[in-house]
Amino acid sequence: MLSVFASSLSTFGRNLGPRARRVLRILGLAVLALVTFVFAFQLTFPFDRVKDKVIDALSEKYEVAISDVERGIIPGRLYFKAVSLRTRPAKAGEVATTFYIERLEVDLGLFALLRGTVAVKVDAKIGSGHIKGKVALATAGTSIDLDGDDLPSANLPMREALGLPMSGKVRFSVDLEIPNDKPKSGGKPAPNLAKADGRVEFACPSGCTVGDGKSKLKLTTNNARQQAFLDEGGGGIDFGKVNIDSLFATVEIKGGKLDITRFETKSPDGELHIALNIALNQDLAGSQVTGCLRFHGSEALLKREPKTHAAISTTGAPLGPDNLFHIKLDGPFRQLRRIGVVCGAAAGGDPSAPPARPNLTLSPETPKTPTPQPMPSPPPQMMPPAAQPPMPTGDGAGSGAMQHVPPSGPVGEGPPPVVLPSPEPSPQAQPSPPPTPSPPPTPSPPPTPGGPSPQ
Repeated sequence: MLSVFASSLSTFGRNLGPRARRVLRILGLAVLALVTFVFAFQLTFPFDRVKDKVIDALSEKYEVAISDVERGIIPGRLYFKAVSLRTRPAKAGEVATTFYIERLEVDLGLFALLRGTVAVKVDAKIGSGHIKGKVALATAGTSIDLDGDDLPSANLPMREALGLPMSGKVRFSVDLEIPNDKPKSGGKPAPNLAKADGRVEFACPSGCTVGDGKSKLKLTTNNARQQAFLDEGGGGIDFGKVNIDSLFATVEIKGGKLDITRFETKSPDGELHIALNIALNQDLAGSQVTGCLRFHGSEALLKREPKTHAAISTTGAPLGPDNLFHIKLDGPFRQLRRIGVVCGAAAGGDPSAPPARPNLTLSPETPKTPTPQPMPSPPPQMMPPAAQPPMPTGDGAGSGAMQHVPPSGPVGEGPPPVVLPSPEPSPQAQPSPPPTPSPPPTPSPPPTPGGPSPQ
């Protein structure tokens, strides 16, 4: 085959003119120089320094250990062996997570570098599974195309995603295009998630478990004081294990929105449904979230893991008409609110209304017709007392002796009655005139000694 190629090349050369041969010779020398440079670069490049640079770049969040870095035969290819990443706990009580990559192959696209694009092909061996794909970084944007299959979830950073460790084999697929735009505040172009377009899939075909029976479910809140109190108290609640027979989820990103279009789970320990919609923003923390979580624990979980069942059932979420607990998600990522209110298709009213507080239901009493009360009579006005008549004096009584004054009016009758004013229809009642005082009685003449008694 080589002889055929050489004869064809010689025939092609004889048909060229002197100038074309000179140009072809110059081009051949340039290509030979470029190839020689690339292979010389590959053979002499200090890959140990790449190892140190990777460790320094990840040291802020991870404790990185890399056993060795090897160069490949093909230019631009290198291999990282026995890569271990361990998270650095940011708060007291947090449990560090370690995930391990047995072998990581990185292939830099040299021709892409000539176009100003950093294209990296990845082939990572994690346990019995692989992650393969390509990541391209350019001035226009970022392109991610990754596929993972038969991956042990215990070696992946699932604790950071779920708040609990996970075991079992999983697979995923990411196909995402994120353009770069200048932020509104100015500065260099940055990825704009509001214009992203792509699809993400995640699945646990069978036999996964969430929780290990030792780790606590971390509680988070937007209130700094409450979060500090939770962290001081351990920051979590006891959580056992939840078995999952299968899980399939699909996320669609298009037109500035992220939607969970598929979420299916089968578990003997309970039921879980997630509906989520996110209006993406260039600032991810400012993206608006609207969602609904519906869940409950089974009787089998109650018998096997009573603490886990209690943690699921005592979240403060109300029980909806579908016999599931409901939690509504609302607000931006940085201040995401978890509201205990019936949501989703089961919500018969306004899902944004705050949940009603529990109270006792009392049967209302039949209202009684009020009995009209008589209007009270106004009190009588106080009149000045009438002037007392002068006291009569007798001849033998002595000067200044007070005599008994019989009551006015006919003998044997009581004092004149007091007449109270009757209520009038007018706003102000007219008082009755005061009674006219009776004239004093005429005193009887004294009896004559020895004479007959007066009749």
